[in-house]
Amino acid sequence: MAKVGLILMIALVLAATEAWAQADSALINKGEKTLADKKCVLCHAINGKGGTVGPLARGPDLSTVGAQRDAQWLKAFMKDPRAVNPNAKMMAFKGTEEELEALVAYLGSLK
Repeated sequence: MAKVGLILMIALVLAATEAWAQADSALINKGEKTLADKKCVLCHAINGKGGTVGPLARGPDLSTVGAQRDAQWLKAFMKDPRAVNPNAKMMAFKGTEEELEALVAYLGSLK
């Protein structure tokens, strides 16, 4: 009986983990779309693509930003870049909270 309970518990944990991974994957995909829709790639390159605006408007390469910054920092910076860094040239993110969450999830996945 205990063995059956253990098997059921493992199955439940695996199912929950898979559901979470799928939800996380969907959010990351939405964030990647948001990045394109908001034209972030004009100033920022990711894996050698984008960042084609002239040197005065070019932002940092974001290919590994998820390894360098956590979600809280990314969200705060995108909401008000100059509050986090007074020398920031980036404009504040203009979009919904849902789009911002998705964008943060995508950027956090870039490692």
